[in-house]
Amino acid sequence: MYENLPHYLAKVGGTHTSDTSASVFITIVKYNIAGHTFQIANGTGKYAAAAGSMVLDGPILEHLSNAIRQRSNHYSRDAVTFCFPHPENFAILVYVELAQELDTGAQELLQFVNDKVVSSIRTHSLFKQTVRTGRAMVIALASLAEHKDQDTGDHIMRVAIMTDEIVQVLGELGYYAEKITPEFERHVSTASILHDVGKISISDSILKKPGKLDPEERKIIETHTLKGKKVLEKASRILDDYNYLLTLSCEIALHHHEHYNGQGYPAQIAGQDIPLSARIVGLVDVFDALTSERAYKKAWTDQEAIAYISEQAGKQFDPLVVEAFLKVMEYRRGIVLIQWTEELSVKVRSMDNDHRVLVGLINQLASAEKIGNRRVAESVLDELLNYAIDHFEREEQFLHKSGYPFSELVKHKLQHASFNETIQDIRWQYLHGFRPRINQEVLFFLRDWLSKHILVEDMKYAGLACAGN
Repeated sequence: MYENLPHYLAKVGGTHTSDTSASVFITIVKYNIAGHTFQIANGTGKYAAAAGSMVLDGPILEHLSNAIRQRSNHYSRDAVTFCFPHPENFAILVYVELAQELDTGAQELLQFVNDKVVSSIRTHSLFKQTVRTGRAMVIALASLAEHKDQDTGDHIMRVAIMTDEIVQVLGELGYYAEKITPEFERHVSTASILHDVGKISISDSILKKPGKLDPEERKIIETHTLKGKKVLEKASRILDDYNYLLTLSCEIALHHHEHYNGQGYPAQIAGQDIPLSARIVGLVDVFDALTSERAYKKAWTDQEAIAYISEQAGKQFDPLVVEAFLKVMEYRRGIVLIQWTEELSVKVRSMDNDHRVLVGLINQLASAEKIGNRRVAESVLDELLNYAIDHFEREEQFLHKSGYPFSELVKHKLQHASFNETIQDIRWQYLHGFRPRINQEVLFFLRDWLSKHILVEDMKYAGLACAGN
């Protein structure tokens, strides 16, 4: 909502007859930081190309500092700085150059506008916070089941991301228009996260068995669909009103192992009788399982998994969902910022696996940006941050146990911390609307940092491969 704020305030401030010529910029300042610095988030007029640069002009710095210190609008003869306090302990400052000095009446009018914008920001912030809190709770619940089956790693988030991508492509192709409502689009990705929640009640001896399951064990693990539905129905009963997210979650948990030809489980329903949400998640779940390494099998290549899913169109999978899936994979192949090659291998299998995931996430972020799917981009940023933090912890523990030189380990940790801080900042700006797009500058930074870190810093521990394997 914030990218249009400079244009709007330029108009209400009466700075120019055309807001395209007005010189305005927006900056975000966190409270409780000594010696504030001001970085331009976006702007118009002479500040249009200044996004990302620091404000260095003395009078402008003083103007901004007065506004943040007073936490209110600050006026001078040739400028006004609007100050919009945000509920999350920061302020949005908009600096507007004036064509003429504002009289008292104009200042009172602008204060009225300011109050309305602050109210809108507060409402928008609370709504976003509520939505993301709900999604975070869903992820936490799903993780309870996921951590019982540790081989699944970050399976749930990969499923959520691809589910969102397939839904978008189905819309582009004009398929299932009556089913893919705005509400469906908004919730199906989050609902998909709970597809395996029923596994929380399955014995570890079955979930973690290193080989194939026998027929009796297979029957037991198949009950996770019914148990998942039961868990979610119980949660739904606590709510007084109909909850669309939980309804979607229930049908996905129950039916994501049904087959299009009726030979799946638990209900053996077929074709259009299987809910669309479950048909989508069922395909994505299989693709991710095939392309992931397990204790009892090697990961299939994307090409092998694509061939299998294509062959199963009309049998295990809905043919239209398969078509959308193939389009998603085409989009992903079309945007490859980093190509994983053996040159990037550090000869430590666990670290190589982590690096492949990070490479894939950066490529997915670029793909989401190209097709304009903000929900996917948000999910990928969430996963990139969480996975990077987890990977860095695993890598640092490995280096410590392997006797890596202490000074080099400290240097490694500092680089990790700097990267995490940068990703957190990019993600924060994107989620709050201060960064409308994940531009090439960000994507190239991610590509170059990871490539250089692996090829230069991580290669220093390649000699520890035996210890890692």
